[in-house]
Amino acid sequence: MKDLISVFAYCPDNRRKKVLQDLLNQLQPIRDRFEIMVVAHSTISELSYDLVDHFYYDSSNKLLVDFDVRKKHWFSNHLYDINSTLVYPASTHLAIYSLLYYTFNFSKFKKFNKVHCLEYDINLNNLDLLDDVNSTLDNYDTVMFRRERDGWLYGTYFAFTMNNFPDDYFVYDEEKILNQLRNSKTKMTECITDKLLTSNGRTIILEPLSKLDPTSVFQKIDNHMNNELLWCVPLCSNSTDMMYFFVYNDKGGDYDVDVVVNNKHLNIKTSCLGCWYLEPLGDIKDIDEILVLVNKEIKKHITLNDENRDMFRKHNFIKDIK
Repeated sequence: MKDLISVFAYCPDNRRKKVLQDLLNQLQPIRDRFEIMVVAHSTISELSYDLVDHFYYDSSNKLLVDFDVRKKHWFSNHLYDINSTLVYPASTHLAIYSLLYYTFNFSKFKKFNKVHCLEYDINLNNLDLLDDVNSTLDNYDTVMFRRERDGWLYGTYFAFTMNNFPDDYFVYDEEKILNQLRNSKTKMTECITDKLLTSNGRTIILEPLSKLDPTSVFQKIDNHMNNELLWCVPLCSNSTDMMYFFVYNDKGGDYDVDVVVNNKHLNIKTSCLGCWYLEPLGDIKDIDEILVLVNKEIKKHITLNDENRDMFRKHNFIKDIK
């Protein structure tokens, strides 16, 4: 019996549809050993249908914007410790896991034993990698790839057997998925998936990231905007109600940051690699809306109200180092 490749996709425009189609074309030589399924939160090109065996479309591409389920980031220097869940865009965790849980159920229904999950924009250099991982699944239940210098796990490609999964993995429970995210330290999908796939004593091997992609490109599309100025976030003091705006130029580019707070304007210009800026915004109780523009493009729009101010304080704060 063939094994399954499940390609996770979100291709709302022709550029991304073409990226998916290129991957599917690349996978054609191994269709004698693998069936190919695309699971997507968008439609795909008509030309792609002949390149797959199965297609599942879920129109609900739900993004998570609440402060307690967005990815958590840290910044520290000799003066402050900073925590923020507003560095990256809205979390795609639920959108990704809805496709993963469908893959669980489809694989069980069709009696696949080995499943390979690829993101549609993976920079796949060599098809031999899939055969190698497939062989590894003879001895382990899960294969993931880990960055050597810090242990960071990549979600671009992982594979698993269907052995000994708990029964509740075959029931889609949105609230359970969200609670797993809330209870995780980093709120990052990559730090949850390995735990999900190693329940019930399932085994795992963590392969070196260099094996996944020796060129270190990994993905053809930067959905996290890693080449842009991301550290431009509002914060609340953990000891008072004072709000601040923090900018950290970790890219070294020229950035013109405009912050509009309740229709009042603040401008910060930065072109210095490694420079950071901290400007007061006012009392959190008096702030309802924050609009952030970088080089005249809107990057963040944050609304505060009586229901979410405490949540904002808990997850987006600056703490003095005594």
